[in-house]
Amino acid sequence: MRLRVVTEVAIFSALAIVLSYIIIFRAPQGGDISLVMVPIIFIALRRGVAAGVISGCITGAVTFMFGGFFVSPLQVICDYVLAFGAIGLAGLFAKRYQAAVFAKHGSQLYLWLAGLVAGAASLFFHTLAGIVFYTSYAPKGQPVWLYSLIYNSIYMVPDTILAVVCLMVIMHRLNGRHLPS
Repeated sequence: MRLRVVTEVAIFSALAIVLSYIIIFRAPQGGDISLVMVPIIFIALRRGVAAGVISGCITGAVTFMFGGFFVSPLQVICDYVLAFGAIGLAGLFAKRYQAAVFAKHGSQLYLWLAGLVAGAASLFFHTLAGIVFYTSYAPKGQPVWLYSLIYNSIYMVPDTILAVVCLMVIMHRLNGRHLPS
């Protein structure tokens, strides 16, 4: 069983890395809208928080290695490892989501809640990195935390919505066949 979970985490991490290259919108000072969140949330809802967080951390680390932006080691940890790993917190809703799928009602609510938690947690770490490492970008007179929150929300909110909508379509088509047996 463990080998199966490790294999699934590796596959979904690889898929997330590939999807990170299909960019729909790129913000001027970094951050983009892509489908990178979809496989991470998928594995988190299938296998739980640990699998989701590990998949997210792997995705973030590899994404950084293949073209990330470096300011300091702490910024890399915050913007890549923690922000992507936080997407795996969608797994907090794994058991409720799976139960709703088996009951044939309510699964979309848990999918949206999982996506909201994943997006908000990732936004938190991107915003934190902006506050600590990108203060020079904030306009004079505007609080740095507000600038960072607004800037990161510009791509994180649509990214999260896109991921949940894609997952709704995928999960509906799979009709429960995506759940662990």
